[in-house]
Amino acid sequence: MTKSILTITLLAFCLLAEAATIKGRITDHTGEGLPGVNVFIKDTYDGATTDMNGNYSFDTFEKGNQILVASFIGYKKHEAEVDLSNSVTLNIALKEEVNRLSGVTITAGSFEASDEKKAVVLKPLDIAMTAGALADIPGALSKLPGTTTNGETGRLFVRGGTEFETQAFIDGILVHSFYTPAPNNVPSRSRFSPFLFKGTFFSTGGYSAEYGQALSSVLSLNSNDIADETRTDISLMTVGTDVSHTQKWENGSAYGQVQYTNLDPYMNLIEQAYDWEDGYTSQSGIFMLRQKLSKNDMLKVYANYDHSAFVVNQPSVNQPEDDHMDLGNNNFYLNTSYRRAIGENSTAYLGTSYGRTFSDIIFNEAHIKDTQNSVHTKGYFTSDINNVSIKVGGELISTKHEELTDIENGESFDPDYTNHLSAGFAEADYYLTNSLTLRAGLRYSHYSIFSESALSPRLSMALKTGENSQLSWAYGKFHQLPTRDLLLRSQQMSFEKADHYMLSYQTINNGRTFRSEVYYKNYDNLVKFDGNDPFNPTTFANTGGGYARGIDLFWRDSKTFKNVDYWVSYSYIDTERDFRDYPYQATPSFAAGHNFSVVYKHFIPDIRTQIGASFSYNNGRPYNNPNEEGFNGSKTKHYSDLSFNFAYLFRPHVILYASASNLLGRDNVFGYEFADNPDSDGVYNSRAIGQPSKRFYFVGVFITLTKDKNKNNLENL
Repeated sequence: MTKSILTITLLAFCLLAEAATIKGRITDHTGEGLPGVNVFIKDTYDGATTDMNGNYSFDTFEKGNQILVASFIGYKKHEAEVDLSNSVTLNIALKEEVNRLSGVTITAGSFEASDEKKAVVLKPLDIAMTAGALADIPGALSKLPGTTTNGETGRLFVRGGTEFETQAFIDGILVHSFYTPAPNNVPSRSRFSPFLFKGTFFSTGGYSAEYGQALSSVLSLNSNDIADETRTDISLMTVGTDVSHTQKWENGSAYGQVQYTNLDPYMNLIEQAYDWEDGYTSQSGIFMLRQKLSKNDMLKVYANYDHSAFVVNQPSVNQPEDDHMDLGNNNFYLNTSYRRAIGENSTAYLGTSYGRTFSDIIFNEAHIKDTQNSVHTKGYFTSDINNVSIKVGGELISTKHEELTDIENGESFDPDYTNHLSAGFAEADYYLTNSLTLRAGLRYSHYSIFSESALSPRLSMALKTGENSQLSWAYGKFHQLPTRDLLLRSQQMSFEKADHYMLSYQTINNGRTFRSEVYYKNYDNLVKFDGNDPFNPTTFANTGGGYARGIDLFWRDSKTFKNVDYWVSYSYIDTERDFRDYPYQATPSFAAGHNFSVVYKHFIPDIRTQIGASFSYNNGRPYNNPNEEGFNGSKTKHYSDLSFNFAYLFRPHVILYASASNLLGRDNVFGYEFADNPDSDGVYNSRAIGQPSKRFYFVGVFITLTKDKNKNNLENL
């Protein structure tokens, strides 16, 4: 189980008489406070990070004249000599680095969650401290506009796209199995802790030509660089425990973590909708290496292994007995990347990953063994030439998927497929003026499984309309393989297509962000098959299509109310598609027309506590009722969820954390399952697809061990 986080990482503690206090405020040239600035005494470990208003304060036992350093990406490093014979108050105004990128950036369809840019919508801390998300990356991103909550899957559904149309990358390299396994209608989680990443780039459309194999969205995770210090973290939670250690040396660091999760004790206390013979358990290990081989390069290695298992019985509408599912899953993922600066204006990058996931599943009378092996290798070169930035590269993604199914009556099936996707891409950013940027890109892809190729042009533009505002426009063509379950049934298909068009306006000023975007997506070449004969490969054809259009609104304010940070998001979507076994074009069952979220965080310094709350709502999703005329003409009741969390600094190195999801216990229904055949009265019986439990509670104690015992896990909670 993951952790959660506070947004302020420095709290007052008892001062010793010999210590000197250094405090002040860091601002930009307009006087606005800069959060996240590193302030420290040169060649020591004494320092702090500024809060959301730019304030900093820390104690030091250093004496005499020392050099105080203030460092923040995108700004020039500031050094000042201070006399530590007494306490010091020093305010600093940082100067921005003079470069073309400080003027205007492409934002259409993109949410940046990184400290690398000042003008960001979300920071990594927000992902971890969003109530109801349980520190799950997709859970937090589902509070952003453009997404629809599908509580029965826990996955990202973006602008009318399925969960398979969003692809995840770590340091630019594809993640082959992003989610943990789960039973039908039970939400899964991502396999990756948000605390291992310094930034998250979430694009709801119109993304760079570097990325392919995604019809709707790209989630790109940028991993942490070299650690700041050696430390050990211990987590004791109601659902398990984990221990991690970071070892720092001069030009590198290593990180290791072991984690054990067991939901059995929790499920015995909290009423569950299903009969869990063996609740979800997992054991996992993580290793990360960060090493500078010279002053101009960085090597990153990430390795993860996890084993998970569960046994559950779920009600069935087709038989009096419950459906029985027994699953064991082994997953391994290795990601290595190397980046080298060449001169002052160029960079070379090479990355590769290997992923293997194996599931051993017993479902009623069927025994299924599912194996997938994938390799991804990518390389590119970037360079700045006058007022043009270029990126040229290529990649190879090889996937082999095998499934062996044995049924008690003696039947067996062993479908498989192999695909080698080779691609090349080129992209250029042209800075026409300080207020106008144009990006043009082209991607070429070849799919060996179909012996077909595709060209994907991408075009975007950004215009600075004021000191703190800009317009962005984007267009792109996107292609993607059909989903794995379809490829196992038939390979007599082609790739699917989507065109994106979007226009956005964004303004960021004095701790307040407003963003609006209108978009249109056109789907073509979607796979269809006969629902009455779904395993007949002759019925598969790329004859489907559809559209999605709508508006996304986002407002964030960390300035109006003292120690309060909140955001509000709203999305309206109108979408229909004709795909898979749909008889004609209709609104898909995973899309809700109106989606609304509020996220609130309040820090209370006097009691060293932060509280958080979130509220999510949508007006219901369509479903198909065979007892009524028409297809997908019925609609669920509205969805709503009010969640709460808090974190308390019990000791300088000990954090207490608790959360409750769906605090009001609303019985949300995500759809209905209907029997395959009608009963004697001609009625198709049904069963509601609801939540596995009304609420989810979590309590944890997080301990950080460092040399001075004053560090804590606030950054990771």
